Amino acid sequence: MSTFTVVTKAPIPATLPPQAVISALHAYRPLIESNPHLVSYERRSVGVEEVVQDPFFREDGAHLQAFTCYQRITIIPGVGSWATKDVSVPCVFQSLPQGVRCRADAGSGVMVWSAYEVRPRGEVNGSDHDPPPAPGDGDFELVEIAIVECSAFVRPFVRRSLSTSHQEILEVLVQRVAKGYGRESSTPSPAPGNGGGYGKETVVPRQSYSSHGQAPGTAQSGNYAGHGTDAQRFNNQPHGQEAPVATNPPGPNYI
Repeated sequence: MSTFTVVTKAPIPATLPPQAVISALHAYRPLIESNPHLVSYERRSVGVEEVVQDPFFREDGAHLQAFTCYQRITIIPGVGSWATKDVSVPCVFQSLPQGVRCRADAGSGVMVWSAYEVRPRGEVNGSDHDPPPAPGDGDFELVEIAIVECSAFVRPFVRRSLSTSHQEILEVLVQRVAKGYGRESSTPSPAPGNGGGYGKETVVPRQSYSSHGQAPGTAQSGNYAGHGTDAQRFNNQPHGQEAPVATNPPGPNYI
């Protein structure tokens, strides 16, 4: 298996408080719905075995939630729908003060461990897309540091696809938060993991998509090694429980 790192960044406008972006990340659904490949998604329970053996999930994190995202991936661009593949991607999210962590099992041996954080501009280097600051950009940016594990054979395709789609995810998320902040800046921030009024997920029949099962319990997470905790201590933490679903989640509408 091949392991590599992809760094993706999007500037945060000077008029948008960094905390507004962090609040959107903590809602999880704004991040999910910004994916250009997304068809639909659904909430699912968090399996203890999914998190206790993976040091990627941190002891000081909170609000574990899990989703299955149904995506349509383009295999050969520009030739029509026959060159696409429908996949189901089990994901687990965890909130941290600067953002969120997400582990996604993309199937076919592809695992992605992503940290989405609001960081001071220029603090993180190595991005595939790192243009100079533009007029209106602030002092902060939304950064994703993704550790990807896959076979060496599909590595070029996976890297190219992830870099392109995740760049769009970050840019769309920041744009939508900025739009929502301008409209509802006086509304309290959403509670972490509650959806932030961004809209409810659409449940689709599982049998209409390729199922790749659950993510393995143990992961070698590259640069994130050392940030986790042992299974027993993690299992005793209150944040190891599933956060409740809000029927009418509070907070601004990020659309």
